Amino acid sequence: MRNLQRQTQDLYFSVKTFKTDGIDEVSVYSKPEKHKFSVSSSGSTPETYANGIVPDYDRYITSFDRDFMPIEGMQVWVDVTPELDYNGYLICDEDGIPTVLPDYTLRRKVDTKKGNVARYLIKKNGDEVPDYDDYVSNTPPVEPEPEPSEEPGDDENHD
Repeated sequence: MRNLQRQTQDLYFSVKTFKTDGIDEVSVYSKPEKHKFSVSSSGSTPETYANGIVPDYDRYITSFDRDFMPIEGMQVWVDVTPELDYNGYLICDEDGIPTVLPDYTLRRKVDTKKGNVARYLIKKNGDEVPDYDDYVSNTPPVEPEPEPSEEPGDDENHD
């Protein structure tokens, strides 16, 4: 399999931006672009972990389309298909949120100037691990439980 044509699947890419509406910040998605690419089943190889490198992505997309120029941070529908209207735009609710949310974000492009293949590293949305400082600052302090007193006469059963 030279170019992975048998393993390609439909992917949708959209740029997510924000606009201010009064005092609210509203998400705005561009018209999704449909492409057929190969997507890995996992993000890295055992050698990556063996060398002490923890990747910041879950999977990668392999592309042979040299005209495709994605932007880091693009939203990607990989395992789900977005709902589109007859003009190809996303169907959104009253808050501007797509009815089918993108399941991945394009994190990084791994590409060369002359090569035939490009890889795009993607991260599953919602898998962000909170920073340790955020965790510590947002965790309420734990109050120690008072120790029971052992003094005579503190019994509740007074005979």
